[in-house]
Amino acid sequence: MKIGDLVTIADWGDAGQVGDRPLGVVACFDPEEIGDPEEVEVLWTSVWRDYSNHSSWYLEVVSGRD
Repeated sequence: MKIGDLVTIADWGDAGQVGDRPLGVVACFDPEEIGDPEEVEVLWTSVWRDYSNHSSWYLEVVSGRD
């Protein structure tokens, strides 16, 4: 996972969620600057809107940047 990758929630259907999966772009790593390389900030652009922090463990890359 890299900055600029298009991501979604990895377990959307498994978690009992219905409807379209949210899509967003990875904006930065360790947004709180606490030394956690697994935490990323995502700018959600579809279904959800705005920035939010997530563990990369729960995100799935839909389209990666080269």
